[in-house]
Amino acid sequence: MAQSVLYADLRFAKGPGGRGTASQALEAALGMDEAESPYENMASGPAPAGPAGEGTLESPGRCSRRLCVSAGLLVTCLLLMVAAVVLGACYWQATRELRDTSLEQAAERGRFSQEARAWEQSLEQARRELAQARAELQRAWREGNSSLLELDRQEAELARVSIALAGAERELQDVQGRLNTSESTVSLLRSCTAVDCCPSGWLLYRGKCLFVSSEKKTWDDSRAECESKYSQLLITKSWSRWTVPTFLKNADTVYWIGLQKTSFPWYDYGWLEEGEPDSDGITDAWFWVDGSLYDRPWQSKLNGSCAVISRGNIKPAPCKAEDDLHLWICEKAAGPSSPFG
Repeated sequence: MAQSVLYADLRFAKGPGGRGTASQALEAALGMDEAESPYENMASGPAPAGPAGEGTLESPGRCSRRLCVSAGLLVTCLLLMVAAVVLGACYWQATRELRDTSLEQAAERGRFSQEARAWEQSLEQARRELAQARAELQRAWREGNSSLLELDRQEAELARVSIALAGAERELQDVQGRLNTSESTVSLLRSCTAVDCCPSGWLLYRGKCLFVSSEKKTWDDSRAECESKYSQLLITKSWSRWTVPTFLKNADTVYWIGLQKTSFPWYDYGWLEEGEPDSDGITDAWFWVDGSLYDRPWQSKLNGSCAVISRGNIKPAPCKAEDDLHLWICEKAAGPSSPFG
């Protein structure tokens, strides 16, 4: 019992200032309950009387316990208040930082939204410009293609006109040549009469005196006969199919004319289209007896080295054999000075 009292006195001993500390009081208030009180088994009789004139005094242990509990509660309230203040300050600071961050983020979002809208507007403008440029390019391509087609058409038309003009020039030259021949024939005919323009037995036709044989010979003999009459075998290159004499167009009779195939070195007339050179470089071409080239190709490939006329058509015929005999026609210019054969 004495040890318990001593322990309680030590626990509730006063500090250096004559008062118990708050922490000791709180520890005593929290750490000791009713069952562990050192005064649990003490008699609860009336307090001893003090000096004269003083009232009855309470127990010292009970008073210290109440003070300790009150002090502990006060300290606890103070700590809770400090903690609440600290937490409120932290909350206010965190709330302010969060608000500032939210404002900054809102500003950034606004700036990003403006930039995004600006980029979208720029992209849309670029898209419209690209579409316009593509449309312009397609239009230019269509116009260029149309211009090329028109140019091709004009070139084709120019080529056609050029060909037609060349043909017209050739026809004009042909007509001019026939006109000149007609004029020369007319001049010759004016210089002579119908009696003395051609020798006896000769036929006057388009400025030429024609001799038609009545016997058949080879081409070489016919040529020799014409030369003996100071003439040559008939040359029809100045005649068209409309100007061939009627007796040559309507009769089936075959006449030798002055056209023969000649062999010569190919390089002398390499520009000729007709004939292919053989292994010795020799080719063939048709020439009139006056030395001019026959420039009209045959309608069909026929054998023969000499030419005849029948029904107004010229065609080749064999003339190397002795039995290749035909009539012939000689010609010479009409005029009073023409020698008579």
